[in-house]
Amino acid sequence: MAVPELPQALLAKLAGQVVQDPGVPPPNPTVSAWQEPPHPFAKVQSKELPQYTDFAIIGSGITGCSAAKTILECELSGAKSVTMFEARSLTTGATSRNGGFLLSHVPQFYGRFVAGFGAEAAKQIALFCDLTLDEIVKVAIAEELDQVSEIRDVTTVSAFTDQEGFEEASRSVRMYEEAVHGSEQKYAIVDGGAAEKEYNFRHCKGALVVQSRVFWPYKLVTNLLQRLLERYHERFSIETKTPVTSITVSHASDNAYPYTVVTPRGTVRAAKIFHCVNGFTGHLLPKLRGALFPCRLSMSTQKQGPQWGNRAYSWLFHSKQSWDPSTTVVEQGLYWMQQNAKTGDLFVGGDLQRLDDFLSSDDSVISGDSARNLTTLLSQKLFSKGWTNPITNDTLSSTPALHRLWSGILGMTADQVPIVGELPASVSGRKHEGGEWVAAGFNGYGMCQAWLCGQAIARMALGESKPEWLPDVYLSTEQRLTDEAHMGPDAALTSFFLR
Repeated sequence: MAVPELPQALLAKLAGQVVQDPGVPPPNPTVSAWQEPPHPFAKVQSKELPQYTDFAIIGSGITGCSAAKTILECELSGAKSVTMFEARSLTTGATSRNGGFLLSHVPQFYGRFVAGFGAEAAKQIALFCDLTLDEIVKVAIAEELDQVSEIRDVTTVSAFTDQEGFEEASRSVRMYEEAVHGSEQKYAIVDGGAAEKEYNFRHCKGALVVQSRVFWPYKLVTNLLQRLLERYHERFSIETKTPVTSITVSHASDNAYPYTVVTPRGTVRAAKIFHCVNGFTGHLLPKLRGALFPCRLSMSTQKQGPQWGNRAYSWLFHSKQSWDPSTTVVEQGLYWMQQNAKTGDLFVGGDLQRLDDFLSSDDSVISGDSARNLTTLLSQKLFSKGWTNPITNDTLSSTPALHRLWSGILGMTADQVPIVGELPASVSGRKHEGGEWVAAGFNGYGMCQAWLCGQAIARMALGESKPEWLPDVYLSTEQRLTDEAHMGPDAALTSFFLR
């Protein structure tokens, strides 16, 4: 969907939201079901902040965890220290608020990547996402955390309610399968009638079926961080409840540690800084606002009806994005769902809300439109049967039992690919080259990109060359980040509507 014809006042408001300061993460976010129960180290912090650190990592999600693990385990780092700053409790950002899919988004959008970046770049992105997913599973198995984080094989079914969207996605997956060796016939393409009969979908024009995995991201990342703390306690610390409010540069007092990291608990001098806060990146990097901007989506956990049972499936539901000019309510065109293997609970996400509610960095609230939509979504929009819960012997309710609602903040980019690498001083706004690195802007698809992006910036900051597997179009070059036509507010709004 292209940017709709919007009233000038609304368009100006949205353009302003795209470039506004996202601030630090709010201290009282909605509670995600993924975070229940909280990890024992959820509020870990030192009695006093260290005076100096070689590597300051801002953010304790999957990206920051990967960067920390890479540095601490690499011989090139020697005995250098690492300090991780987290504004809230451990891993309470997007990593513990998403759908928990270990699935690449690239095949269904392969045609768009070819059109936007060329065939070779599209192939690089596809291979990178597949490699990232494999790496997450390898790490979990190596650390014996695959069972703890509930990694399991599932069949993912992507349903489409509009013929045009189904045909575009079908063409894309076939392009992907042809371009990427070993992916031949990876997807099954099912027509609408067969999909409705097999999966109980409403108004389905077709479906794509593929084997993939799901997991519990919060459990994997928090347990990995705990182990890193235990193994490297002499040179690694995590400072939760410690938001970084500003960063300044001064060479006068100590040229080896030019950065002053400012927090409410005090300041820390740092040699290098990693920005791993995704949708909140623009707070400390004002010149990236617009090129990278926050977007708020919502999720829920619900009890399935007694007819449904527990299935080794995950689901994606695609529809044509639509909006109501009278209310400015937009249905974004994508819902997702997976099921907990132990409890049978359904983790369901996606949104119908006002335009200005989408463009927000506040995950302490959930819009009323979104909450109402998620409550009736399964029974009234997506499935034709299987969602009745008995109330009395002769009365049935069509609404599943809702357990919890929460919101989360995505990091969107104007050109729809992540921003990864060293930040030029012209972009950081601080007069020091080679000290700040970023891995952010995953456009809602962090689980198939963030882990290796975090690893990439850590390896490059240690002096290694860019990993061959990191797509060139992800790099945080000055030319890319200062290109107003592709990374400015207008491009950002277009990116939002194309998501």
